[in-house]
Amino acid sequence: MKKILLVALAAAGMVSCSQNEEIENAAQKAEIKVGTVVSKTTRAAITDIDALAKEGFTVYAYNTGSTAMTAVEAGGLDVAFMNGVKATFTANTWNLSDGPHYWPLNDKVQFFAYATYATNPATYTLAAGDIYPTVAYTVAATAADQKDFVVATALDKTKTTDAITLQFIHALTQVNFSVQGGNANLNYKVSSISIEGVAGSGVYSFGTGKWTAATEKTAVYSYPISADGSDVAIVGTEVKDLAQTDGALMLMPQEMTASAIIKIKYSVFDGATLIDELTSNVELNGKTAWAAGSKLRYTLTLASEGAAISFAPEVGPWASETPAGN
Repeated sequence: MKKILLVALAAAGMVSCSQNEEIENAAQKAEIKVGTVVSKTTRAAITDIDALAKEGFTVYAYNTGSTAMTAVEAGGLDVAFMNGVKATFTANTWNLSDGPHYWPLNDKVQFFAYATYATNPATYTLAAGDIYPTVAYTVAATAADQKDFVVATALDKTKTTDAITLQFIHALTQVNFSVQGGNANLNYKVSSISIEGVAGSGVYSFGTGKWTAATEKTAVYSYPISADGSDVAIVGTEVKDLAQTDGALMLMPQEMTASAIIKIKYSVFDGATLIDELTSNVELNGKTAWAAGSKLRYTLTLASEGAAISFAPEVGPWASETPAGN
């Protein structure tokens, strides 16, 4: 960026001294700074400001001159002047690699950012002919390794001495479960819950805010509960919400197709006597789609015969949180 700035100064000097001085002053006083906001959540595994500060994020920025982002044509973003810059949080401040980076004098700048995960990285792309960039991401196979992938845009920004606030949003779908006993005279222990036959990867568009999920629907994700059923023991018709600190699944947003199912394994007891062991599937085909930034809770009602499994998804947005590090 310093090299680009020096070229601009030299070119300006050929035009007029006053313009050269104005750009030079801007370079001294208008360094690009960033602050962040992340939607509020309830689990340590979900990204909040503290988690984002530990992981950091990657940012790309494009100078579109006097053109607003809504008027940019295909291929109009051209070359990024902040090209995959890493942001790290130290001394209560977000710091940008390869900096400092300076604002252009009057031009509009378009920012695109996403969380940087060393163990589960995303792939950023601005294809020739595209207006907006995309980012490809694959959900980790186990709940413990899954990340709450967050993304942000800040469009049509111009020179300021204040930090640019990047409003990170949750890009995946959070899935939880509740379990209810179906017979007041019986007890239950759930040993396994999994979601199967779904897409595990996709491509997110910064333009639409939506994912294009992979066509291959073979991913299997198991909810983290103990195999002996001790984590989910149900007495009669009580309802138990499964909300372990590392429990929710972070999955790829997508439509529910014919291959998508929830599989649950559980044991049925009459008092302390085991009377049945069951495996039941519930088909998700055509049911509530998984939207980016939404959380769903499936309520599974257990029956002694293993046939009457129902579910009632709840969809709710994640709220906002106060910025840090501005």
